[in-house]
Amino acid sequence: MLAIRFWQADFLIRRNSMAIDSHQVHKTSPGRRTSVREHQALVFIHGFLDSHVSWEPLMEALSKHGVPSIAPDLSGAGKRQAHPGPYTLNQAVTDILEQLDEQGLTNVALVGHSMGAQIAELIAWQVPERVTSLTLITPTPLAGNILPESARAMLRECGADALAQRNIRMQFSTNLNGDQLDQLVQPTVLMGKEVARDYYDAFIQGDARGHSPCTYGGPTLILGSTDDSVIPAQQVAEIHRNRFPNADLRLIDGCGHWPQLEQPERTAEVLASHLQLS
Repeated sequence: MLAIRFWQADFLIRRNSMAIDSHQVHKTSPGRRTSVREHQALVFIHGFLDSHVSWEPLMEALSKHGVPSIAPDLSGAGKRQAHPGPYTLNQAVTDILEQLDEQGLTNVALVGHSMGAQIAELIAWQVPERVTSLTLITPTPLAGNILPESARAMLRECGADALAQRNIRMQFSTNLNGDQLDQLVQPTVLMGKEVARDYYDAFIQGDARGHSPCTYGGPTLILGSTDDSVIPAQQVAEIHRNRFPNADLRLIDGCGHWPQLEQPERTAEVLASHLQLS
């Protein structure tokens, strides 16, 4: 079951800059801009090793907007920890759509992080008529991502190991506190061995549709962070340039791979502006 939380927020936009000039706002998307009344819900899709817990600070930061916020767990994670595989991108798309169908949601703003960005984009490819907006946060390229062998050993084999997963987050973030790290690796939400291995293989392999520009024509935001060593700002810019040239491109400073956790207020400001939330 999905827990729907009603949040509201009223923010001013803070534009930041680094290697990519994030003072420049890209608003050339031919897609129709949507209003808050058109979003039945904001749907947050978590990434590799994560669960619904990774979205709680951002959802709290959006607490003054009257739009339901939904953070479904993928199979093998969070409240769906015991759900069997296959743990693939296509199965994740099916799982998310089934959960949305259970809630009767047909017009949703998708927000995906890392591997969750791959899943969000695939949903937008499959059912564009149901997607009012698409936001990809520190997105793993849909075509897949080549990582060094040392990273493969560390990431693929960390399933069911709370200490290893905690250390991974410490290594790839700059602004996660101890309480957040503890919450992310609670036994009740931890990805197990098989789950971690399969999802690692899934996001590394990606999907062939990632080799061409995205066909989703609605409002799209590509959101990176200035200090992300997993999906660096330069790679985010390449994804924007090659696959989403008409999307908005923004960077959040002072954080690594999890801007929704490390800088939730700033991330909420940018997201609220993109979604035109009042």
